[in-house]
Amino acid sequence: MKAALEGIGYGPCYHMADCIGNPLDCDMWVEALKAKFLDKGRKYTRDDWDQLLGHCQSVADVPPAAFIPELHAAYPDAKVIIVQRDPNSWYTSCRGTVMQPCFSKQMKLLSFLDRFRAGRLQPMLNLIFISLFGVLDSSREAEMREAWIDGYARAYEEARSIVPEELRLEYKLGQGWEPLCKFLGTEVPDQPFPHVNDSADFAKKIPVMMKTMWISAAKANLPYLVGVLAVTGAVLWYR
Repeated sequence: MKAALEGIGYGPCYHMADCIGNPLDCDMWVEALKAKFLDKGRKYTRDDWDQLLGHCQSVADVPPAAFIPELHAAYPDAKVIIVQRDPNSWYTSCRGTVMQPCFSKQMKLLSFLDRFRAGRLQPMLNLIFISLFGVLDSSREAEMREAWIDGYARAYEEARSIVPEELRLEYKLGQGWEPLCKFLGTEVPDQPFPHVNDSADFAKKIPVMMKTMWISAAKANLPYLVGVLAVTGAVLWYR
């Protein structure tokens, strides 16, 4: 959906990928999540959302999807597209993509070594998923699947109960440009609808993302490593 919205002039479209590219965004999302779900801190206002999302024309995926009531209150005239998916295939997709950083031992190590990027991303993901679904434990797979699918259904019903019908589109993957463009009042592009396989695309990006964070971790820890080596060398030299 991100590619489709950007293809008809609703870009940039804010997406989870933006948190990877702009790690400082995670700080604001965590602040907003704690205020909403843990009652810690100040609830976000229109000014806060403008600061975080004001450069975008649309949003998709989490973290924004965790704030449907708040974003609707801040932008009451904004249109909402409810992308209908099979809940089981949605869960399988999540299990192989956005949930991986939460369970990866490599990611846990990176979150310690790379405080700037991984150290922000993993805690944010954990907080989002625990807040929305209640269970984030790979050893409780059946329970986690049920909890996530229930949370998925709740989020959709919440959107339907809050957003007026005239501002809401029930969109099924595979319907192409016509219903989307009619709803948004744009012309149908003279190009194929972007049938991007989000799961496969994300899976391809994971190694690149991990490499970026390892490089960031190496740069962050190089001074300490050099210092340790220097001290070690000095000790050995004077022995």
